Amino acid sequence: MSAEIILQLEQMVGSSLPPAYLDLLSSYPESLRNARRAIDDSDAEGCVHEVELLDDWAGILFLNQESRSDSILEPEGHIFFWPEQLLVIGETGGGDYYCLDTESPDDEVIQFDHQATEFDVIADSLKEFVTILEETFLEEDLETDAAKNRAETD
Repeated sequence: MSAEIILQLEQMVGSSLPPAYLDLLSSYPESLRNARRAIDDSDAEGCVHEVELLDDWAGILFLNQESRSDSILEPEGHIFFWPEQLLVIGETGGGDYYCLDTESPDDEVIQFDHQATEFDVIADSLKEFVTILEETFLEEDLETDAAKNRAETD
């Protein structure tokens, strides 16, 4: 199934998927599979691998189809269409996407801000992006565990 989806994605972006990305998905970090998105699950249920950096080919295909499904009206009134070469690899959970430029020799992770219709490099590599996600979400898990331990000893 993933081979069919990879082919569909490559057709969407007009090139091969970046090798660093394929390597990452073939050995997805276990830490991110288990990392929860919110301490109390009140506003951001689920795990990182289901949202910020998807590990599921069907989900990746869905996000790429979704990003290309319609145009967006920019704040200045111009019509914005998703750039063909950008591969969506995850989302923020608030309507913004994380993506890779398949035409770039670098594996920078770019965040698309849907309200401003702007792109910003947020990590110089996929490895750095994984580190950012681990620091963000695993740090919360560690803080939660420490709080629980303090409460149990009090």
